[in-house]
Amino acid sequence: MNQNAEDFLNREEARRNRSLSKRFRTWLASEKARVHLEKLEHCLAKSGQEAKASNILRNCEEAYKADDAYRRQDNKRKKSLKQFQVAFDDWLNGEKGQIYRDEIHSAKNAELREIAKEDAEKAFARANPHLLPDDYKDTSKTRIRPVRHARAKGVEDLSFDVIEPGLNQMGLVGASIVRNWEEIVGSTLAQNTRAERVTFPPKTRTKGTLFIKARAGFNTIIQHHSQEIIFRINSHFGFSAISEIRISKRYFEDFDSTGDRVAKRILSTRVTPAANLSPNVAKLLEGIKDPELRQAFEDLGKVIKARNG
Repeated sequence: MNQNAEDFLNREEARRNRSLSKRFRTWLASEKARVHLEKLEHCLAKSGQEAKASNILRNCEEAYKADDAYRRQDNKRKKSLKQFQVAFDDWLNGEKGQIYRDEIHSAKNAELREIAKEDAEKAFARANPHLLPDDYKDTSKTRIRPVRHARAKGVEDLSFDVIEPGLNQMGLVGASIVRNWEEIVGSTLAQNTRAERVTFPPKTRTKGTLFIKARAGFNTIIQHHSQEIIFRINSHFGFSAISEIRISKRYFEDFDSTGDRVAKRILSTRVTPAANLSPNVAKLLEGIKDPELRQAFEDLGKVIKARNG
């Protein structure tokens, strides 16, 4: 670094009212920053280029920050690899790695031993992906490829996270009463009752009142088993969440699916086909030679005749 650059850095420190770090000055004078320093010195060689030199210095600082971040990340990566290697050696020399250790020792040449060791590393990495650096988890950058196990999720698991905030606003204890109602009260009561809402005393979330909607005829059964239901709910949560059960006055509705409703509507509108075709339809069907097609039109004609009377 020439004297012009040194003087410029001193003037820049005075203008900013803060000193440049020693690490930055050392980096600027190193081989890594040779291109940036040459650009700065070339700019300072001309008169009246202070503003442009300040912009170049800011670019140098950005480059230093990026290089420093990469250095920190690289050190962290090397540390992770070292920890991975230590853990892998312990695993390979232990009982779990005995199969791979025997395979390595039984290899006939150095190439086969290297392949066997790579297989052992892959197996260990699959079982312990958290020990690898982040960039090593990318299969394009390493031979160690941790396996990511994927499984299909049910609609309940995907949709309940969406409706849970709304259920919490209704006062349900973590929405668990609604979700686990059958598990709490049993299948018989779950088919004929619904947990509607929970209310709590002011400034507390314990000893609440559970309102239950019930099918006609089950009110007495709920009242008879109320203490047992309270015990099951409190056992489910692990604390005294419910202290009282009340029967809701709202009408109990069965949750029929759309397909069930459509099927019921179709069955309710079904008519019995007529015994014979009308003369006009029979005359129109005489020209159809295909027997299956003619039979289909005949059945349709009988249904139309029955509906039209």
